[in-house]
Parts: sequence; C-alpha cells; structure tokens
Amino acid sequence: MPEPVDIVLHIGTGKTGTTTIQSVLGRSRAALAAGGTLYPRAFGRRRHRGFGFLILPDPQLVRSPEWLRAGNADLDPEEFRQRVLRRLRREITPDVRRLLISDEALYRRNAAAVTRVREFAEARGGATRVVIYLRRQDDHLASNYQQVVKGGGIARIAEWAATDRHFMYDYHRHLARWRDHLGPATFVVRTFERERFLRGSLVADFVDAAGLAVDETELAAVERRNESLCAEAVEVLRLLNLHRVENEGARAGLIINSDHVERLQRVAGPILTLPAETLDRFQDRWAASNRAVATEFLDAPDGELFRSTRREHDTTTRQLLDPARLDHYLEILEIPEQHHAALRQIAEREASAAAATRSL
Repeated sequence: MPEPVDIVLHIGTGKTGTTTIQSVLGRSRAALAAGGTLYPRAFGRRRHRGFGFLILPDPQLVRSPEWLRAGNADLDPEEFRQRVLRRLRREITPDVRRLLISDEALYRRNAAAVTRVREFAEARGGATRVVIYLRRQDDHLASNYQQVVKGGGIARIAEWAATDRHFMYDYHRHLARWRDHLGPATFVVRTFERERFLRGSLVADFVDAAGLAVDETELAAVERRNESLCAEAVEVLRLLNLHRVENEGARAGLIINSDHVERLQRVAGPILTLPAETLDRFQDRWAASNRAVATEFLDAPDGELFRSTRREHDTTTRQLLDPARLDHYLEILEIPEQHHAALRQIAEREASAAAATRSL
C-alpha cells in the first residue's frame, strides 16, 4: 500500500506573479525534493499546463484556446492523459510526501473539472491544500488586457473592457465553486499586494502559503519575467494581430507573439489603462463579492479584502500609435518588407479611428 501523498494546488489567479513563482519552482526541484515536495515535470517544465489539460473533460479540452495554441488539435485527449500519467508515476518515488501543482488556468475551471481534480487528489490519498492570489480587479483588468493582446486580441482596451465577459473577477463565485466541489481541503487565500507579502517577498509568501518544508533562501533566485509592455508597444502588437487576421487568415486570440513580446519589453513608456471613472465603476461592481471573500476565506470581520490603492503612476489612457513611428517598430521586430505596406495602411486607419473617438 503506497504512502499517501498530499496535494498542493496553486490555482492562480493569472497576473499575480504566477510566472515568477513557476520559474522559481521549476529551477528549484532539487531543493523542493529535499523537503519531500515534488514539482512534477510530467505536467510541464515550469507552468503545469499539462495538469490543466488532464482534468478538462474532452468537449472542453478540444475547444480550449491553450490546447489549440499548443498545437494539439490532432492529438487524442485520452492518449495525452495516459502519457502524462505514466510520466507522473515514474516521478513519484517513496520519498515524495507532497505533490505541488501550479497552473493559473485552474482558477476558472467549471464544476466538472474541479470534480476531476478532487478525484485526482483522492487517488493520492493525502490532504489537499489550495493556494490562490487575488489582485484588485481594476488593476488586474488593465494588466489582463495586455495578456489578451499578447495572445492575439484585436479589440481596443475600451471595447474589450465594455464587454460582459469579465466573470473571472467575481472572486467569491469561483472560490465557492472550488470549495463546494473539491471536497475537504484547506484554502489559503492571499492578496497580490506587495506590502502584505511575508518579509516583502512573493516567493517567501508563497512558500508560507503552500506550507512547503523548505527555506525560500534555498530556492533559485527570482528572474525578471513576463514584464509589462508600454502602451505604445501594446498598440503595435494589436496592429500586428489585425494584420495577421485580415491578411493572413489567422484567428484572433490564437496567435503566438512570444518573439515580438520579448523585443517589445525593451521599449520604455507609460502603461495603458482606462479612465479613473471607468475603473471606479468596475471596482464597485465587485464590492459584494470581495466582502464575501474577506469574511468567508480570510476571517476578516471588517470585510476588507484589499488594502492597496489602484496604480496611477506612469499610466496613460491614450491607445494610439503615430503612423510615423511605425518604421521604428518594424525595424525592432524585423518585420519582412513585404508586410510593411499592409501594416502602414492598418496603422493609419487605426490612428484615424482613435483620433475620431477622442474628438467626440
């Protein structure tokens, strides 16, 4: 009879330092193993996308943008699962007391997927611990827009924010779903506010939240990863997405821009956001949900979830690329000459549309 293995699930949310945490964990497997923790390679070298795929029912998996972006459209889901589980079994040695899994996409999984997580945990026979970081919704909104554009989004920030697809920000709804369908588990909810991190360190805070038997000083040093793009760089990337959709048949939301993002991170400038009054209304929308999280998951009698204020320094609401600046970016990104004319046409069209909107 194998010894029980505890499960620690880091379920997100996205844009709360998950890339940093996963990078440290992925480069610290030996130090984690010394304390009995396995950060399995079977699910991914750093982020555990493979686990997220493992627990998705087939109808959801084959339609998942991440599954498709990973080039898995022709892969049989059951064959994938069996291969991943075989790799995991080889990694779980008698010394493993704790299985640590990190994938920010887990946060938004529905009841059917959470039930499959429960079945996975029950099969290992140990206790389950869920770690999640939450960020002010108004700050997260602006940061999340960048991620949307990096993944091939083509809408302007105002148009995108005005849609009613932002259910991910009802934090209580999502946490309650996990609590109700996961079964017995310890929930550790932290806020992504630097002044509240243990010893001022996200990694130290995560080690504490996850209950890992390791000193964070023994882990790999933090790398600077997934940095924000300035407003002008975001707009350049959006124009490139439009070009690929309009002229190359690409699908919006299913575009890989990793190389472009890496180069655009070197461009300095203010960060794109929305007008203060828009963000105020957006934050107010989630007030009741935030109070419920604070009282039910943090035992905060005052119902206060976040203490920090919204980021306002070094930001802009101006989403515009002066067409005269396009050549500068074409050179940075090494865009082939045959695409220049089409991109200039799009840049001029979008700049005119932006100017017309601002004049209203």
